[in-house]
Amino acid sequence: MPNLRKFYSRYLRRAAPTHFVLLGIVLALALFIYTPQAPNVDNSVSAVETSPDIELAKKVAKEIIAACPIVTDVKNLAAYDSCAQKLSQLKTLRDTMNAPFFWGAQSKVGNYNIKDSQTTEFDPFVWRRIYLATFMFKAELQIEQVNNLIVIHLPTQFRNQFDIGAYPYPFWHSSKKWNSYQQSTELLLFLEQGKLKGALRSAVVDPQRPKVNHAWDGKWVWTDAHGKQPYVTLYTRLFSPSNPHVAKVDAAYRAFEAKLRQNACVVCHSPDNASKQNPLLILSYPNQAISLRHETVRQIKEKRMPPPAGIFDDQERQQLIELAQTFAQAGDQALAYEGEKITSGKN
Repeated sequence: MPNLRKFYSRYLRRAAPTHFVLLGIVLALALFIYTPQAPNVDNSVSAVETSPDIELAKKVAKEIIAACPIVTDVKNLAAYDSCAQKLSQLKTLRDTMNAPFFWGAQSKVGNYNIKDSQTTEFDPFVWRRIYLATFMFKAELQIEQVNNLIVIHLPTQFRNQFDIGAYPYPFWHSSKKWNSYQQSTELLLFLEQGKLKGALRSAVVDPQRPKVNHAWDGKWVWTDAHGKQPYVTLYTRLFSPSNPHVAKVDAAYRAFEAKLRQNACVVCHSPDNASKQNPLLILSYPNQAISLRHETVRQIKEKRMPPPAGIFDDQERQQLIELAQTFAQAGDQALAYEGEKITSGKN
């Protein structure tokens, strides 16, 4: 078409008037016949509206939005608790989440490869009840398909005005992380072959969003007038009040965690990620540790934990294995009571 336009321009300067009509007819026919290349619609939701994964993504997104709508009062703990309770019971979300589930901050705008971002590994129940519930969602969503990956865009607002014990751990130990929670404009959930593999806080941020600043005092856990903090890390917060296994799993974790500290395991498995793991595996909080209850048994048995060659003393290692197994079994029972599917290893 550009060549045809050049020809027409040159011809006009020297053509006789009688030729204009003929040339006009030729040009009109050329424009009619010319058909631009059809756009690639592989990434268009409209082109795949009947896809089972697209329909599943829409259903999951709408359930999350309905469970945790935006409320005017960001300090509203009742809304926070209601959101956490509803998220823990959403059957479609529960059945769709992969175990393990990965959570972090998007490394770069437009990069949907979750392996390129720093993430933490979670049990699905822990993530949606303790982490996902810290967000509120607008009544809108966008579904995007990138090859075989379905990306769910959920516009969000973070609950940033609670007392510090209401957060899974002091996010403000890193100002970059804390600002990511407060200023990210949306959450990205990744669905592939019918399974939600993970979620990221979008790298698209709004610097105008109100920020709350907290001073980092170096304490990952503390006790105040209300008890042990952060209180949301405790099993009494994670599990239902009627769950008969809470005391058992708590006692099993305390015994296991004490032995882990004796062998310096918690040094590597804390939120500051001193060992630069990706994904990070956290053992220093009860709710996080339950995500790794089977993995720790395997790694201790195989002398991979602590690195480089495990625990040298066979008796000491056997004691830790037994404590890990007791914790894993108690965790299975507590999660099963909540209706969770129990897996004994990574998928």
